[in-house]
Amino acid sequence: MKVSTFLSWGWRLASIVGFAVTLLYTYTSFEPNVIVGFTPDRRPDVFMSREVLFYSCVAIFLVSNTLINLVAKLFPKISGTALPIPNAGVWLEHRSQLNCLMAAINTVMIISLAMLAKLNKQVGVSRLSGYEWLLPTCLGIIVIVLVALPIRLLMKPDAED
Repeated sequence: MKVSTFLSWGWRLASIVGFAVTLLYTYTSFEPNVIVGFTPDRRPDVFMSREVLFYSCVAIFLVSNTLINLVAKLFPKISGTALPIPNAGVWLEHRSQLNCLMAAINTVMIISLAMLAKLNKQVGVSRLSGYEWLLPTCLGIIVIVLVALPIRLLMKPDAED
């Protein structure tokens, strides 16, 4: 197994386990009403039930992972000439080297839940600053994976060892 394939597989597995652990931890640490929105002067503005947040996160996780997994399983069933990518026939045999999108989505959800839990613990204690990095980081993770995928498809896959 190639190192990049192993890292992709490991990242995906770690993100699934990390999401489950983070979701259970945050669910137990949240108050019955979770603050999910703030006014410009950083006061709580929008609240959501802990159960609604929990089931929404589970639904997003299941739908995104199921859809990505379904597309990944359908990928080898398409003829190599029907794919609008260079080296399509070769990529059909090396699909495992393209499995980072699921891990990226899971990682963004882990970071978001952890920061939401941290913000809910800090309400009333401080001015809720220092979280400006959250949106650019999450967007950066998704953009890097989405930009890297077409670039990766333009190259030939590496031989598996």
